[in-house]
Amino acid sequence: MHLSVLFLYCFLWSFFGVLPPGILNINAAKISVEQGRKRALMFTLGACLVVAAQAGIAVLIAEFLNLSEDELSIIQEVGVAIFFCLAIYFFFAAKAKVTPKNIELKKKRNLFLKGVIFSVLNVFPIPFYSFVCTTLTTSGNFSFSTSDVIIFILAIVLGSFSAISTYIVLFKKSDKSENFSRNTNYVLSALALILAILSLIKLSLL
Repeated sequence: MHLSVLFLYCFLWSFFGVLPPGILNINAAKISVEQGRKRALMFTLGACLVVAAQAGIAVLIAEFLNLSEDELSIIQEVGVAIFFCLAIYFFFAAKAKVTPKNIELKKKRNLFLKGVIFSVLNVFPIPFYSFVCTTLTTSGNFSFSTSDVIIFILAIVLGSFSAISTYIVLFKKSDKSENFSRNTNYVLSALALILAILSLIKLSLL
């Protein structure tokens, strides 16, 4: 019963934490429309592999490292810089003209590796999952035992996978307009910029 409750809590935290439009799920939707659901799922699996590692790091932080607010702020500052870089990248990607050659190359990319890279660049889940772990520990729903840690990581991964897969299902490969790829790049650029600005505001209030 205890493990079932822990799984449910972690799954819901992860699912609703990832469900709002973000770098990972918008990219998954973009790949789903341009290259099909199977390729989008490969991207998602790569992203979730990193999510598992991030959840494990979060547990270590919550149990042993006990990072100070200043150290957590450094992690967030790195994330802000990354989001600014991503905003610039997607903006110029939207400006670039897509040629048939570029499309062919895009289809040959290792989408699993792309999912890993984009998930690695997204460092904000680590402090978030560490907060979740600490909250569950305080409420008596998490004890840092082997079984609890496994369930915590598994639920976080499945919650993230489910949230990202929701976008893959909603945005299937169809008669897409020529502007779809460009528009989603603009959305990703704006999203990264907004996340960076909100993070800066949050840091300034600490």
